[in-house]
Amino acid sequence: MTATVDIPAEIADLTPAWLTAALRADPSLSADLTVSDVRAERIAEDTGFSSLLYRLHLTGSEGSPRSLIAKLPGTPEARGAMELLGGYRKELMFYSRVAGTAPMATPHCYVARIADETSDFVLILEDLREWHNADHLAGLPLEQAHTCIDQLAALHAWSVTTADDEVLRQFPPLDTPVARDLLVPVFAPAWQIYREHTTQPIPDRVADYAERFAEFAPQALSALAERNMLLHGDIRADNMFFRGTRLKVVDFQMAVRGAGAADIAYLVSQGLPTDVRRGLDAPLLRRYLNALAQHGVDDYSFDEAWRHYRFAVAYLMVLPVVILIGWDSMPPRSRQLCVTLVDRAVATLTDIEALEVFA
Repeated sequence: MTATVDIPAEIADLTPAWLTAALRADPSLSADLTVSDVRAERIAEDTGFSSLLYRLHLTGSEGSPRSLIAKLPGTPEARGAMELLGGYRKELMFYSRVAGTAPMATPHCYVARIADETSDFVLILEDLREWHNADHLAGLPLEQAHTCIDQLAALHAWSVTTADDEVLRQFPPLDTPVARDLLVPVFAPAWQIYREHTTQPIPDRVADYAERFAEFAPQALSALAERNMLLHGDIRADNMFFRGTRLKVVDFQMAVRGAGAADIAYLVSQGLPTDVRRGLDAPLLRRYLNALAQHGVDDYSFDEAWRHYRFAVAYLMVLPVVILIGWDSMPPRSRQLCVTLVDRAVATLTDIEALEVFA
């Protein structure tokens, strides 16, 4: 990553001259490339929570991209949260040091710059507009879930068999003081917002667990830190782009180290519609373990992984729940999305008796 004063403060700063200089530094493009005009279009306004995303429509010399994606810091509130979580720096680190090396396909990254002293950053990425962006609200079909599970297994195995330890240390463990002190305390008031707006019944056992979430969360976090795999951390359908059987994954602001089954539990319990997932939690976890073994990691038993899976289903519903704290300012689709994700997580908790895992 390059610390530089030449980091745009806002989208208007991505001028033709700035883009020309930035893109010429990419070895995959011509050193004579010239951007003569750029038009920025805001995208993903109702699905992104921490960053601003734009599609850049470019006019330029032969060989220059016709369009690109620009990612910049979000609102002041989002920036503050990302600074505490280290989200922007983790994503820049992933694109700079992991993408293109790890066996998880991502969009080509043309520019990845972040300032040393602030959260000012810019990402310029390949535009995947010809790919199908999965819909987190609709949920993944089973075939796409299989594809994602296989790529997660490849990433997790790479991280413990091949990856540079120095690079992995740039990503924090899943269990951090920030998780315990920032996310967990917000759960209680956000859960009350969920209860006010869900139309699904909440089993008494789940309601009691949620009311005492702060008591249970430390045990789950400790368990999920027992392994040291590099996790995507926010493997949502909205972060997946498909083209036939191919998949490219985006958004690595929540990347952490921990038990691989956590990524699988998050994907399955929240990313699949309940009627698609129901009865398949264990088979999908076995698929993951088989894929992991094919990549050389065969010491992760089903019993250990299932224990991690159940802890993760119980703990990781914190992610959509805490977002609900901003209910009054959320777009309607974002409200519906978060409530739906928690509905799916609650159903999974009950179906697999996840709360039995707590001692």
